[in-house]
Amino acid sequence: MKKRVLTSIIIVLIVAAVIACKFLPYSIGDYIFDIFLLILAIIAGIEMCNIFACSNKTLNKFMASMYSIFNYVILLFSLRAIEYYLLPIIELCALIVYYLIALIVESSRNKNYTFKEKSNSALNTMLACIYPGFILCLLLMINHSDIYAGIQYFSVPFIIIIFAITWLTDTFAFLIGSLIKGPKLAPSISPNKTISGAIGGLLGGIIGAMLTYVLVYFTPVFQGILSNFNLTWWMFLIVGIVTSVFAQMGDLFESKLKRIAGIKDSGNIIPGHGGMLDRIDAMIFATFIIYIFTLGIIA
Repeated sequence: MKKRVLTSIIIVLIVAAVIACKFLPYSIGDYIFDIFLLILAIIAGIEMCNIFACSNKTLNKFMASMYSIFNYVILLFSLRAIEYYLLPIIELCALIVYYLIALIVESSRNKNYTFKEKSNSALNTMLACIYPGFILCLLLMINHSDIYAGIQYFSVPFIIIIFAITWLTDTFAFLIGSLIKGPKLAPSISPNKTISGAIGGLLGGIIGAMLTYVLVYFTPVFQGILSNFNLTWWMFLIVGIVTSVFAQMGDLFESKLKRIAGIKDSGNIIPGHGGMLDRIDAMIFATFIIYIFTLGIIA
């Protein structure tokens, strides 16, 4: 437990430092955050490949783990040239191209495979790209949303709210679930999760969202975001509820993948927490909701 708490504190400090870099001049901080997120995505992608391997599914591990870099290059060329709501569509088209490349690579590399085996391997490669790489790319889009919103530091509160909701959802779910216990939430997927923990996690997500609103409301550099886009506290409340639910779904989704693969953790890179994917599984699903939120604001 001490190791887990100490590691959590270190993670919070690292994330806080990376977000603080967003205030550096000339958009330097934006690219620092990009690099930070790419590192997370690559490590999580490698772990996802290992989960597939444990599930006896063939795939191109190198292509799947390196997809985030390909994804990022496409995004850099699309920024400013493409509307914010079109960025995921461009990335989806790039994903299809990546699948075709994977199919060609599999065809040339495994000549003894049947076409069905080659296509299945390429499909598995693409699935390992979608989760986590493609979804995490939405956070890269949020990171550069200042360009489309026309307001400096627009992206910062929405990056903060992702971490605030997911972290407090996880923390409150653990604390309240351990204290109250009661009926299991999904015993066939994750036997330790309880309904009381899920409700506690929802409360934590709401607190995370409202704390972010308070931060934006009382920080002069962010106040223009509220007034220019008519954002209210109840909007943050709704976002907190929905995002917390999706964060918990993300946690269960990864637990299901590990259950199928017959493993406890996705890796062991983070002491006391397991793998990178174990740490960001909730954040992956939460990012999708916050991207939709920013899209509704900017559009």
